[in-house]
Amino acid sequence: MKRDQQSECGVCGSSSERLLLHNVRHRGTYRRLCSNCVLKTHQGLFCPICLQVYDPSPPPPNARRICAKCPSIIHSSCSSSSSSSAIAAAAAAAAATSSSSFICPPCSNPNFTFYNVNNKKPKVNGDTTAPARVSNNDVNEILVDVGSAKALVAAAKIAALSMSKAAAVARVEAERRVKEAALAKKRAREALERLLNLAAEEKKGKLARVDGNNGGPKNSNGFTLGN
Repeated sequence: MKRDQQSECGVCGSSSERLLLHNVRHRGTYRRLCSNCVLKTHQGLFCPICLQVYDPSPPPPNARRICAKCPSIIHSSCSSSSSSSAIAAAAAAAAATSSSSFICPPCSNPNFTFYNVNNKKPKVNGDTTAPARVSNNDVNEILVDVGSAKALVAAAKIAALSMSKAAAVARVEAERRVKEAALAKKRAREALERLLNLAAEEKKGKLARVDGNNGGPKNSNGFTLGN
């Protein structure tokens, strides 16, 4: 049985039963995307290493690096970080390929993903990297690690920004259409008034021609009245 389109990611086709989907406006259309696809289709809006969303603006030029293959913007401090995380490790490996350019983790590894889920039980004993439980419609529970949780938060923020901008665009478009409708109504009314005036003038002209053909206006006895 074919699955409902709304229950799948609009890019990778992942099911909402396993991944949380976000509502976004992407390339002029409204879509539902998983966290990983939200991040991969909105490069430049967040740091792909620390996953900080740039709101309202990215860091200044002297505090950032730009991926050589995509619009991703990375904090300079993140690109040189010695963190042992998977994202930072991928970034370090990418940076090592060139001293003058930087390649973000998704571009350096085609199989890279920001968001991973698993079915393992979360660790206890104060392990901050342990997977966290995420409830999806109170039906299934999925487990995500801290890095994936950060990716989920970043994707949610980007989706919120996207929908806010979409709402603003829709409001401007609605106001424009209201103004256009009012202008069209005004022009239609003016055109109708001109048509009525022309009809009245034409009727008046016909009456004048009829009177002229009959020798001018007549009295009650049928005699033409003189000037």
